[in-house]
Amino acid sequence: MGTCVTRCQAGAASGIAARDVVDVGLLARVYPASAVDRAVEACGRRERRSWVLPARLVLYFVLGLALFSPDPYLEVMRKLTYGLRQVGLLGAWREPDKPSISLARRRLG
Repeated sequence: MGTCVTRCQAGAASGIAARDVVDVGLLARVYPASAVDRAVEACGRRERRSWVLPARLVLYFVLGLALFSPDPYLEVMRKLTYGLRQVGLLGAWREPDKPSISLARRRLG
């Protein structure tokens, strides 16, 4: 419980509501990385090279658009990257700009 409180407090300090951190944590629990990777593979969208936005993250982003539907793209990505980092699914990675997000969504299909 202490770790969750610490993570939520850190999120609040960065301008991200504790509820958003919990929402992303639940998203990652309902759709674990292994299931997301299998879905990407099943659709024939597995990466053959390293991209700024990996397919797994783009798929989580699309799910995040539904979860945070009134928020703009960049705000959804900010919440998502922060939350995924907190649950250990995102290593050293930086938030992309809007054109990168659009290109990555098109690449994922």
